[in-house]
Amino acid sequence: MSTGAALHSGAELLPLLTALALVCAAGAAAWRLARFGAREPSLWLQPLAAALLYLSLFPPMLRLRDDTLTVLTPGAPAAAPRGLPVVALPGAPVLARAESVPDLATALREYPGVRHLLVRGAGLSLRDREAVADRDLGFEPAAARGFVALDWPSQVPLGREWQVAGRALPPARRAELRDPAGVLVDAVDLDAEGRFVLAAPARGPGPVRFQLQLLGEQRALVDRASIPLVVTTGSALAILVRAGAVNPELKYWRRWAADAGLQTQVTADLTNGVSLRAGDARCSDAALARADLVILDARAWLDLADDEKLSLRTAVHAGLGLLLRVETPPPPAVVADWREFGFVLTPAAARSVTLDRATGSRERTAFTLAPVAVDAPTSVVALAADDAAPVVWWHADGLGRVGLSRLVDSYRLVLLGADERYAELWGGLLGTLSRPRPVAADAPRTPRDAWVLERAVICGLGAAASVRPAADETAVPLDVGADGCAAYWPGLAGWQSLETGGNTSAFYVRAADDAVTWRATLDRRATTELMQARPPDVAPAATGSAALVAGGEGAETIATARRERMSRWPWACAWLLVMVGLWWRERRLA
Repeated sequence: MSTGAALHSGAELLPLLTALALVCAAGAAAWRLARFGAREPSLWLQPLAAALLYLSLFPPMLRLRDDTLTVLTPGAPAAAPRGLPVVALPGAPVLARAESVPDLATALREYPGVRHLLVRGAGLSLRDREAVADRDLGFEPAAARGFVALDWPSQVPLGREWQVAGRALPPARRAELRDPAGVLVDAVDLDAEGRFVLAAPARGPGPVRFQLQLLGEQRALVDRASIPLVVTTGSALAILVRAGAVNPELKYWRRWAADAGLQTQVTADLTNGVSLRAGDARCSDAALARADLVILDARAWLDLADDEKLSLRTAVHAGLGLLLRVETPPPPAVVADWREFGFVLTPAAARSVTLDRATGSRERTAFTLAPVAVDAPTSVVALAADDAAPVVWWHADGLGRVGLSRLVDSYRLVLLGADERYAELWGGLLGTLSRPRPVAADAPRTPRDAWVLERAVICGLGAAASVRPAADETAVPLDVGADGCAAYWPGLAGWQSLETGGNTSAFYVRAADDAVTWRATLDRRATTELMQARPPDVAPAATGSAALVAGGEGAETIATARRERMSRWPWACAWLLVMVGLWWRERRLA
């Protein structure tokens, strides 16, 4: 007989020999007590103590089913249903009866007969969700906390203000946004529903990382998340400006346009026969073909020749953008001409409005609207006052867009020191109206939320693609599939470069402790969607012991059984209580 067989045979004989020894000892003790006249309780407590001692040494076997598997994920409760095999994924709480596995696929290879999965905690990550395949899935999500919603643009034009919006759960009370240098740029208390909106300017081109923090009581840090985005430069717009007079609005607009790098050609009348010219702002066919946008007011419209007006209408229909500005009640000739653009103007009383909601300001500054009423049934409102009064309209005209503004003094934002909000106001308006640019070829779809040492998926790739983790690192080639996608396991946190088709794009990889609650939210949401997407003829996995019979017809024939010993502690505690009772009785009899 081999050594292994001998050990196995000895292990099988040990419980039997122990049971015989305990029976003999209990019988001898009971005979001794009976001989000395002990009463009945002491007699039957002896065999009970022996039985409990045996069960403490050799607990009963539980029958487990391999067709149902409990999967613990981060945030799972420190308990699991009895009678079911349990595995713990990385980050899950460690339980005595849970088997730690590196991923779900490894667990399923160890339990090949599993048909039902019961997931507890934050949910399955991208790597583990694909391993579910066609198995039945049940999900017991852990309580959510911290970030439960986040939204921000992945790309922002240079000089524009951008926003990050979200929602957070207690104990968070306040949200703060810090720039790459760690300087606080915006902060706000969460509203009654836990929502917040923060804003910051895009100052320098290239990839940048802002820091979003959640604070609780006593400004204690609840959670933090990196907000990565790429600031793009784009190409400068070519704008023709015709003004009937020089005024502060034109002065501050020209200063902003120069700082923003716009290519402007300006003509403004100073007095009869005298005008200010900066470049050639004539509305010729050639000039309009090169321009992206034309801005003119009512007085400048009167100075246009008939052929210029015809060329302007033709160019707008071909794609040029046009912004009409009204500051005073326009003459009837202008009213008649602009009616053809879809704007009906009538005199009205001048009024003041505030634009705090549109500009993100909290100053309650009054801005002046031109004394005209505008009827534009085919237009949409591009800018509205805080009282919902329309300020700027626009609509499509052929391939181009035509807008009308009755805001007289937007330069007040500059006087308040809010240059960035002024830039955001005009940058957004020009971006809406200017000539559309050709759309570039589809860019690769880089992962928006990638974490270090976790699989990320990159799509839209060419035949050859690679990732450079850092400027001084060697590029890592990607194995691109037929669908143009590739899996990537980042080993470093920070900005990384994707190189494919001769182009380079940046994407951000988070550190393991970055946006922990946001990652749990994404996993919880994706696991819930995966469970809801199960085929309708598959019953959802039940919780606890009910899962043993779930699965419908055929489950009993596929399932296999395995056995596991119960915990020793309940039997040991019961044996100790019985022994204390025997000792107490013997003390009394003595």
